Amino acid sequence: MKRIVNFFKKNFMVIYLILLVGIIGLGEFLKRKSYQNIKKTEDEIKNIYQELKKYETAKEKAPSPELIKKLTQKKEFLEKQFEIMVTNFSTRYPFPPKFEKYPSIEFKEYIYFNEDKLHKIAKKRNVGIPTSLGFQKTGLVDPSQISNLTLQFEVIKDLINLIIDSGIMEISNLTTGAPQKVAFYEIVPIKLTITGTSNDIIRCLRYFDNPSSYFTVENIAITTKGEESYQAEINLNSVILKKEKEG
Repeated sequence: MKRIVNFFKKNFMVIYLILLVGIIGLGEFLKRKSYQNIKKTEDEIKNIYQELKKYETAKEKAPSPELIKKLTQKKEFLEKQFEIMVTNFSTRYPFPPKFEKYPSIEFKEYIYFNEDKLHKIAKKRNVGIPTSLGFQKTGLVDPSQISNLTLQFEVIKDLINLIIDSGIMEISNLTTGAPQKVAFYEIVPIKLTITGTSNDIIRCLRYFDNPSSYFTVENIAITTKGEESYQAEINLNSVILKKEKEG
């Protein structure tokens, strides 16, 4: 019994981190279920909407006024449910700037200015971040790539600011994948390595799980870095919910 107690005392922080990761994993599972429910609701709205539009263009095939009224009421109810879900799961997301006059030049200036700003903030808060965030600085970027790259950078900017606020000591690795469109939202995958005390890492994970955060933890591996510091390798998704405007 004494050995068991000593084991738990000696490895308390590691066990606590494992439990926390398990709780966060459960939370992410519940979030995914919520996203699936949103997708189902969206599909129902689209089907009903298309059905009503079809009746408008072929009135001779339209059902009775009573059925149209019933379908319209159901459509309005589902739209309200959809609005509630979008409000609950998209309290904040990035709004990338658009470059219209000289896109390639404006984008380059945007990267230079914002990277410099992030490095100044990190230095002021004594947080180490990578010298390069992985965006091209030589030559000009193809205008067709600028929209996705700008979204990726805005996501990284929000992520670094969030991590700095959490008190992490160092961000040693940070890479993003290309944005992926899924129904009415986009996902930007991120790989991240952070170093800090156990409390710093726990606080950072809680920041990711905050309702105002659009970052979801997919998986995490924690290793001991020093006597009181740990390194966490994290795979994240930034989930950016958007309502598509009808043309």
